[in-house]
Amino acid sequence: MLHEYETQSTLNPKLWDDMHLKSKLRVKFIRIAKAFYDFLEIETPILDIILIGSNANYNWTEHSDIDLHVVIDYQAVNKNLHLVKNYMMTKKSLWNANYPLTYQGMPIELYAQDWNDKLHSTVGQYSLTKGQWIKQPSSDTVSIDDDIIDEKARPIEYQIDELQESDPKLRVKIENILLRLRTMRQTGLEAEGEYSIENLAYKKIRNSGRLDRLKELLRKGTMASLAVETALHTRKTASPGEMLAHHMKGKRIMTEEEWNHVMQETDAVEDAMGQWRHPGRCTMIPGNAITMQRVAYPVLGIDDTGHSIVMKPEQQYTYPGKRVFEIPMNGQQKTLLMQLHNAITDWNNV
Repeated sequence: MLHEYETQSTLNPKLWDDMHLKSKLRVKFIRIAKAFYDFLEIETPILDIILIGSNANYNWTEHSDIDLHVVIDYQAVNKNLHLVKNYMMTKKSLWNANYPLTYQGMPIELYAQDWNDKLHSTVGQYSLTKGQWIKQPSSDTVSIDDDIIDEKARPIEYQIDELQESDPKLRVKIENILLRLRTMRQTGLEAEGEYSIENLAYKKIRNSGRLDRLKELLRKGTMASLAVETALHTRKTASPGEMLAHHMKGKRIMTEEEWNHVMQETDAVEDAMGQWRHPGRCTMIPGNAITMQRVAYPVLGIDDTGHSIVMKPEQQYTYPGKRVFEIPMNGQQKTLLMQLHNAITDWNNV
């Protein structure tokens, strides 16, 4: 099934000069795609690198993703195609979490595409490897293939399918998925309306029953938590944001056990390289001297004494404590920052 959309009169001028991809962008996109290929850790060669989606068609908006596909032969990786697809989806999720790349506000999405996957003939496809169109788009009508909607929905479907009730970080993962779904849908509605790829992908996920599964997992988790608390007469465990807010306000300096809990719940990693090695991820720096050189976004730093600073790019900072917990403020930690903000606001209003 194909969907037709209102079109622009030209291709996105941020990427294209008439029908020609800007030469410097082509070089940069190829470099990014090859870095993603290295991240895949496979031996089968790259067959092509293609640009598809709205930014290779006339239905682009300022919010459209830049979709780069590294084309490979899945069967050359392993004869078990189901295993290979799951592996590629996991790698895509890890890449996007660790390397949230953008160009002029447009997210750069990467995917390893099987050479045997054929998109509809009306969908624009540009070969970065050859520097020429595989299929030129038409400005009269733009038809969106169901395969593109499936591709947009598939990474989130995979994340939902992989959720386990026994996972101690289940609630945080569900909240992050719900936030990603809301953001995706809102972006699509604001940019292209009801028939945007993002909104259609959201509906596909909803109609598959996966949203109901998320709600059921949340309900079960809440019921289990209430049952344990009722039986043992214990108070509800504070969220990571509440713990950090207590710590920052000087109400209660966090213990080592509480730091370990926050690290686990936020999927943080301890690494002196911090945002350089783990962009967008919460990190614990085993020291008190922080450089923000080559970090493109602000970071909230909280040391083990409760001292906190919103650190700005290209600046240097020294904390009174011995280690610093970093929370990136680039949009990937919205749930944690909202918990923190709400807890501090509640106390300020008391």
